[in-house]
Amino acid sequence: MNRKRFTTVLIAAMMVSVMALGAVACKKTEPTATTLESTEQTTTTTTTIPTTTLTEYTGPLPNDEEITWTETQLETPATYYAKVSKGEFLNVRKGPNTTYEIVGKLTRGQSITCVAKASGGWYKTQDGFYVSENYLSGTMPN
Repeated sequence: MNRKRFTTVLIAAMMVSVMALGAVACKKTEPTATTLESTEQTTTTTTTIPTTTLTEYTGPLPNDEEITWTETQLETPATYYAKVSKGEFLNVRKGPNTTYEIVGKLTRGQSITCVAKASGGWYKTQDGFYVSENYLSGTMPN
């Protein structure tokens, strides 16, 4: 069926429908009770966003670890930056070794002030905790 003919048939059908509705509307009828039932469907989508819990390192916190290592005080406190990969954290520990308890974490580029160098390549922070010199830089990482 070509488009012109289809449009003509469609218009004619609409006119017949309108006239039929008009005839029904003019007809006098008694009101009747009508019950309409409606079903409503609701869809809920839950999106779980992964979160990272980061213990904020603020001090000074008490360090109850007995010192059994040697430390050399720095002439002046030095500021270093955490040099870890993006999304990784530098552990802050109670002592200068990975066997000591973790008391906090530093994010990439976070600064920390060190006051002494401990044996084994660790720095003592101004708060009395330790970070590995392998993950410290004197300049802010890119």
